[in-house]
Amino acid sequence: MPQPPLRRITIIGVGLIGGSIGMAVRRNLPGVLVTGIDRPSVLRAAKRRKAIHRAERNLSKALTGADLVILATPGKLIQSYLPKISRLIPPETLVTDVGSVKKDIANEAKKWFPSGNFIGGHPMAGVELSGIRSAHPLLFENAIYVLTPARATSHRAVRRLAAFVKAIGARPLLMDATRHDAVASAVSHVPQLVAVAMMNLAGRDHRAAKRHLRLGAGGFRDLTRIASSPFGLWSQILPANRNEISRSLRLLEKSLASYRGEIEKGRIGLLKREFRSSRGLRARIPRDMKGFLHRLETLEVFVSDKPGNLARLTGALAKHRINIKDIELMKVREGTGGTFRLSFETGEELIKARRVLQRSGFETGR
Repeated sequence: MPQPPLRRITIIGVGLIGGSIGMAVRRNLPGVLVTGIDRPSVLRAAKRRKAIHRAERNLSKALTGADLVILATPGKLIQSYLPKISRLIPPETLVTDVGSVKKDIANEAKKWFPSGNFIGGHPMAGVELSGIRSAHPLLFENAIYVLTPARATSHRAVRRLAAFVKAIGARPLLMDATRHDAVASAVSHVPQLVAVAMMNLAGRDHRAAKRHLRLGAGGFRDLTRIASSPFGLWSQILPANRNEISRSLRLLEKSLASYRGEIEKGRIGLLKREFRSSRGLRARIPRDMKGFLHRLETLEVFVSDKPGNLARLTGALAKHRINIKDIELMKVREGTGGTFRLSFETGEELIKARRVLQRSGFETGR
């Protein structure tokens, strides 16, 4: 049976994520009406930025006729909205959220949506910014978008929401809410704390390093990028996922303690094995993590440090209608150039891209 189209979407909370969803919908699903609920100043900004068609302060009016309701507020507010929404919508209306911690929301949603029309969601596409002014229609392009349906949720409802996620450019991944929180603690929440600790170590606590932070302009700057994240969001994530974060922190502390012990004793055997392990594991990320729907094909290209060279690369591919699905700067040397990892939809596109780039004078990997 074909999936009924989503004609009306209501977004509660039109900040960075909610606003970006609205902009992505208007970009990719032009026939869909987007209604936003938020403070008047945010709604005015959302309309100016073309994130919504219609601004509404009244929840009942905003939900009338909605096919999909997206809760894009902070976590605690998400839970407070669930009973209100459940009383105002029919069972066929889909409801989802974008919270970074899923278990508590999923448990609360079971009480209010027994028919399973609530499906938890978490777009893994955050940036170190916040608010509607930072929203962008391409925020979800090729990003993993986790969906955590309840047991009562029908396959039809999951397929319908997954189709929407694909339509805004993301890659849906189904996962149990409890497992999501465990994984997120290791790949998102603890790395945030580590970045904060590293930045404060070098910039505040280390007597010598704090006077020479300019030496951290390379790898250190890359490693601590997320240390710029605003605390407002994390003030809810950290306590909400405290048990899983504590478990992951204990594992990290164990590793760091063993590294310190080896270094103090002047031994590097363990560290050699750890370096080899981490190198192999990291090499799997683009293949295993960015390709949940299907594997992306990757190609490394060296681009010399000359004005216009990156534009020349993308222009050559665009001229032959070759779409870059993902791009990552692997390493850079000022005055020399950098190596980019380009990802393509199919092996055929990769072969064509390599041929085009080599003819254009670029040095490519295997």
